[in-house]
Amino acid sequence: MDEKQITFKESERMTYGAMDYSGQEMMAVISGYDLNIAFNMRTINSLADAEAAANALAQVFYELLMEQLIQEKSHLIKPPDQQTTILK
Repeated sequence: MDEKQITFKESERMTYGAMDYSGQEMMAVISGYDLNIAFNMRTINSLADAEAAANALAQVFYELLMEQLIQEKSHLIKPPDQQTTILK
């Protein structure tokens, strides 16, 4: 089966992102051509449903971020200091 080749213009690239606190640099970016963000509006019938969907997506991105952080900056992850008890 032949695969169909599709070409996009650079202006058709979609980008969504989160800026850092200074507003100078992106902390995270979702970008691509033919980027499709779809919500199942049949299942979202209230503000609570919308918040649940947004929170679930946030959790997905959080888990991906933690995986990448562990892979690329594992030196930042330190075991907790040994705590001494105050009772002897």
